Amino acid sequence: MARQNDVLANYTGTDNTQLTLTAGVANDYATQMSPAFVLIQNIGTNPVKVRLKESVSGSAVAANYTIVLAAGSTDEDGQGGTLQLSGFTGYLSFLSASGSKVNIARSGRQGD
Repeated sequence: MARQNDVLANYTGTDNTQLTLTAGVANDYATQMSPAFVLIQNIGTNPVKVRLKESVSGSAVAANYTIVLAAGSTDEDGQGGTLQLSGFTGYLSFLSASGSKVNIARSGRQGD
């Protein structure tokens, strides 16, 4: 019989990072993502471009972004755009016109 809440039961190794972005340049997050769950939220007051990359040395985010996360009204107000990924194992790059912050929460899997 399958275990109830199997998806949540397998989470391990949670990590939470607040990344302050340098304005106008690609900000690479050089930590490879866990294959289970990643949640990214813009916690600043400027829109943030996000690029999903296969390797840490991939193309810059400036022209080739995957999504734009909406800004909040004030810092850390919970209103900023979010991106949830399951099974993503690549890298992230961020760009903001005038500096901002993103929160990256991730959790790995223990295995079945």
